[in-house]
Amino acid sequence: MKEQNKTSDGAVTANTTKQVNPTTMKTKVCAHCQVEATTLYRIQTPAEGKSWIFVCEGCCIRAKIRPGYRYGGTWQGYRH
Repeated sequence: MKEQNKTSDGAVTANTTKQVNPTTMKTKVCAHCQVEATTLYRIQTPAEGKSWIFVCEGCCIRAKIRPGYRYGGTWQGYRH
């Protein structure tokens, strides 16, 4: 995440990358392998019917080769 730095007089300085502390991130469990992760992928496959599920990266890669696979977005556990 990019963030602008401001000095005490209001001048904007160069952008810096904001560090994310893993201890403040939310987690979810993969619907296939039950691994807890901070980044999951919303997918739909014929095995799930019309339901959308969240899976980890490894399960998402394996699901991509199946016919009928649909990607529906990425969930990241950043706390705001």
